[in-house]
Amino acid sequence: MKAITVIASPRMEGNCRKIVDSITEGINENNGENKIYYVDKIDIKPCQACGGCRNPEKPSKCVINDDFRKIMDEVEDADCFIFASPNYFGEINAQGHIFMDRFYSMTKNTSNQLKGNQKAVIVFTYGAPTGTYDEYINSRVKIFESIGLNVVELMSVGGNKPSSGDSEDVYKKARDIGLNL
Repeated sequence: MKAITVIASPRMEGNCRKIVDSITEGINENNGENKIYYVDKIDIKPCQACGGCRNPEKPSKCVINDDFRKIMDEVEDADCFIFASPNYFGEINAQGHIFMDRFYSMTKNTSNQLKGNQKAVIVFTYGAPTGTYDEYINSRVKIFESIGLNVVELMSVGGNKPSSGDSEDVYKKARDIGLNL
């Protein structure tokens, strides 16, 4: 099992990382590996809406040559893609947006859609009670599916967990997800 993870949180040891660490623990128990990237630590530009990825005469990957392309090439060769992001004010944070906006170059209307049926695990954390933003979060999941990912797990974790404490259930669920990938 080879997983590639993108963490959109600017907090290197925040809730997203703590949950991803538990997922990774499960992956490692099955002799797998998980490579982790932070959006804040990579070179990623916003989509320029140039249409290069949608040119029917000369189909190409996104014309912006930055770390997004590198990471998505790695995802293409991986078994699983994990994406973790905090929700701020009911929406994915800015770092998550900039990464996900680049999925525009990979939808079914392009030749770049993932074709390997990679699994995806999506993690969203937030301070409000768990479930508060599930309608919004479920709409975000459809974006991952639009690029060819098979979303097998979604963790919607509220209450500022795991940082707020009493999070053994969150850690166990995350570890079990990693074990079952």
